[in-house]
Amino acid sequence: MAGEDYLYLVTINPDEVSHITLKDRKRCKSCKQQNCIYVCPSGVFFWDDTAKELDILWRRCVECGACEFACPQNVEFRYPRGGFGVSYAT
Repeated sequence: MAGEDYLYLVTINPDEVSHITLKDRKRCKSCKQQNCIYVCPSGVFFWDDTAKELDILWRRCVECGACEFACPQNVEFRYPRGGFGVSYAT
């Protein structure tokens, strides 16, 4: 149904260590496209105006991997360790 929230089917058990890393944070400062911000369906990537840098809220990640496709030269995505990350209700 339109407008219904289906994210109640998703449970995220975040690890203490991020499974998403940036190869070079300085590269993000000069990036004009910021594709990672626009392709992420759960808002993991955002520009921190105070720190003047890209930040990652990896605990929100739904593990789609779109970020690495959007910026393969700087974003490194890997699935979380076993027992952590996304699980879907059936």
